[in-house]
Amino acid sequence: MTHFAAFIMVPAMPGKSPDPIRQQIGARVDQELVTEVRVLALRQRRRFNEVIEEALKDVLKKYRDKAK
Repeated sequence: MTHFAAFIMVPAMPGKSPDPIRQQIGARVDQELVTEVRVLALRQRRRFNEVIEEALKDVLKKYRDKAK
């Protein structure tokens, strides 16, 4: 497994204010997975947490649909 650190400076996204109903969570996640998600977010010009929220919504929908 190869480890590397990449720091990329990107400007803040204009016009987006944080939703006041947010909760900070802590989770231990595979470092390579986090790196892939960060790169995906940068390529799509989205925030990291937006991509994580999308993934969480997708997994909840997946299991809700299976329960039906």
